[in-house]
Amino acid sequence: MKAFNSHQDTQSQSWSVQRLFVIATLIGLLAGVAAWAFRLLIGAIHNFAFFGHFSAVYDANVHTAASSWGALVILVPVIGGLIVVYLVKNFAPEAKGHGVPEVMHAIYFGRGRIRGVVSIVKAVASAITIGTGGSLGREGPIVQISAAFSSVFAQWIKLPMSQRNLLIACGASGGIAATFNAPLGGILFSIELLMLSVNSKTVMPVIISSVIAANVGRYLIGPDPAFHVSAANMATGSDNPLLLAIYFPFAALVGLFALLFIKSIYWSEDWFDQLPIGPYSRHAAGMLVLGVLFYGFHFYSGHYYVQGVGYASIQDIVSGTLVSPWFLLLLLAAKLFATLLTIGSGGSGGVFSPSLYLGATFGAFFGYTFSNLFPALGIDPVAMAMVGMASMVAATTSAPMTAAIMTYEMTLDYKVMLPIMVGVAVAYSVRHYFSAGDIYTLKLMGRGQRLSQGLFADMNAHIIIDDIMDKEIEFVHKEDLVTGSDNTNCVVDENNKVIGIINPISYRKGIEFRANDALIKEFITLRTGMNLRQAFFEINRHECALGVVSKNGSLDADQIVGVLNPFNLTRVVANASQMQEAQ
Repeated sequence: MKAFNSHQDTQSQSWSVQRLFVIATLIGLLAGVAAWAFRLLIGAIHNFAFFGHFSAVYDANVHTAASSWGALVILVPVIGGLIVVYLVKNFAPEAKGHGVPEVMHAIYFGRGRIRGVVSIVKAVASAITIGTGGSLGREGPIVQISAAFSSVFAQWIKLPMSQRNLLIACGASGGIAATFNAPLGGILFSIELLMLSVNSKTVMPVIISSVIAANVGRYLIGPDPAFHVSAANMATGSDNPLLLAIYFPFAALVGLFALLFIKSIYWSEDWFDQLPIGPYSRHAAGMLVLGVLFYGFHFYSGHYYVQGVGYASIQDIVSGTLVSPWFLLLLLAAKLFATLLTIGSGGSGGVFSPSLYLGATFGAFFGYTFSNLFPALGIDPVAMAMVGMASMVAATTSAPMTAAIMTYEMTLDYKVMLPIMVGVAVAYSVRHYFSAGDIYTLKLMGRGQRLSQGLFADMNAHIIIDDIMDKEIEFVHKEDLVTGSDNTNCVVDENNKVIGIINPISYRKGIEFRANDALIKEFITLRTGMNLRQAFFEINRHECALGVVSKNGSLDADQIVGVLNPFNLTRVVANASQMQEAQ
């Protein structure tokens, strides 16, 4: 006989839930330190690659000075790219690309397990890609780095799958919060993209991790927002219905451009993969073209513009110093091309920052063009750029709340929030109309892995097994002759303890058989009052589909009040599916 008592395990699980708050604090601390260390690593690599000296001092919001290598700076991303391919190919293939899809895969399909080596390889590979000029961002890497550490830690202390997933969300939120000095954005990022269930018990650890990480980041990196917006009074349209209405068609255009960006990312990966050359040659070729591109910008305009995370260009736009519509249009096309070269050929880094860059340049181009054509409208290009940033992120990531709140946290300018709210809603809706997949989920969909659209209430935590179990049970001795009926039989031994279950569907009514010949010996013991989530945890852990429900966790017949079988569970899942369809 293989029977299990889940009382002690359930108490242990409950105790682990209490410890999550302490663990979330630890993860927040480490995520904040990791974000700071990752910045230093990028700075050290960037300074050595472009200037040949060792220093970690690097402000991404300031344009990089002319490289001491002159025209040979074209080869810097090529050399960095070769190192990145070696690291990814030999140590962690998951580190290739922008990282967030791999974290989502671990949560939805990988039982919350991420290899520890991923955090190390992702950190080094992404720092090299960005530091040597690759046109990608640092948010995707820090999400994957923090998530990998959280997963490894959760596995080490043997937490169940649901809590491993929750700690991954804690790590991701902490990484986002510290990187962008945006704790609310970090929380919403996990709620919209990573968390399988949202309630007070699951959200609180994420909040703790995000707040702690943001404060650590402010102490180590600085308290300033990611971008300093011009103090000029922006005519955002918040008090002008006609001006606010302009943001509707503008956001729709951003949604279409986001769709183009998403499709282009995956097209570029496919195109490079189809080249009849190896991964080293592919990435070297892509990075060579990138090097020529950003060196050309520096040669003709004085700045590299499209290399790295691109924050210096975004800062120019929101400061009102980049005002030429045609140059903004050129930057828009060049940054899109640079990002496709970097990620398509095999680079490692995030796509959040390129989305911000593209949204800012698209919005500023639109704003300056129309303010020049129709000055009486009072369109403010800086406000349009900020709306473009939020709308582009919302449309590409399917995280409109994250995009709206994070744009505010990165700029600390509340006057533009109403247009931003319009922008994120319209841009996301337009992109979703043409493509259900976003820049993260399309990679998973290509593997045949589909994610649900949105979160639903965690019904399993509110359904008590006493309400769904079979209560009409009969107790029979193992040597008894039993006649098939509609009732579930519990087989007892000479000590009146349950040793097996006879499922009524296995035998026709009226058919007589010996109890000992028909009993199922592999079952678990569940306690009355357990919710369905706890029951599923025990069923999954012990790989048994049947359970007897006992008042005190014992197998004594006088304590058994019901049986939980697969048919009870199927009915619950079917009902939940119908309710979700109705929503």
